[in-house]
Amino acid sequence: MKYTRTLLIIVFASVVQLFYGQERYTISGEFPDRSLDGEYVFLYEHSALVEEPERMKQAFKDTILVVGNTFHYEGTLNRKPFLVSLSCSKGRQFRYNTSFVIEPGDIQLRIVDWGSEGNVSGAPINNDYNAYIIECKKQVDKMLYLMRTKREEEVMKSDARLNASFRDAYIRSTEGCLLFGEKYTQYPDVIRSWLAMYIDPINQTAGDEAILSRFLHVVDLMPEAERDILLAWREYRTELQEHMAKARALKDSLDAKRPRFIEVVPNHSSSTTENE
Repeated sequence: MKYTRTLLIIVFASVVQLFYGQERYTISGEFPDRSLDGEYVFLYEHSALVEEPERMKQAFKDTILVVGNTFHYEGTLNRKPFLVSLSCSKGRQFRYNTSFVIEPGDIQLRIVDWGSEGNVSGAPINNDYNAYIIECKKQVDKMLYLMRTKREEEVMKSDARLNASFRDAYIRSTEGCLLFGEKYTQYPDVIRSWLAMYIDPINQTAGDEAILSRFLHVVDLMPEAERDILLAWREYRTELQEHMAKARALKDSLDAKRPRFIEVVPNHSSSTTENE
């Protein structure tokens, strides 16, 4: 009897240890139409930096079957929340991607058209991700679309207004990223990939010193190990940028000194002789 009770305690402790820290999540999604019925969409982790090939190799997480225009997925989370991308093919030349966060709870994804990211809700981080990131990005994309599709004469008349609207949308999008990043620095795998874009010296977005300093402040708020990785990555990208600039200057110098060869074109015209 004592042996049986001890065995039950050991089994119970093992089960508790196995499931400790693991939380369930579900993903329920809806597409605009039934064109993907019976096909699989792909789930990828979206937290790797440009120079993290091994992490990129492990990005694939799973496939999800689409039934009609909906899909459902259940999983167990045994780590901190992380950013993912849902990807699918729409024909040979078009691939659709939308992003959200894997976190405990019921995640609801609704894609209303193939030209923009889906809206996500149902769990706390995703509610904020939708408000601060997705909706703000949609406004920027909308303004870019208007600027591309306006007829030339209309653009000439309303160029200043369009530029002002785009600038306002871009500022709101940047502020949204900053607010979201500051709120979720304790979850590095949610913010690190897109945060890197804003601090990358090779990216023109990182050219505004005021904005750059604010994103670097977000980096400073992250856990020490992750903060050090991002700062070391930024230092490497700075050195890479300097190397690329030197390489371009060297090439330009060599091109300027390129000798102008005088080409002699041989005369291959046939000559005829007359018999005397």
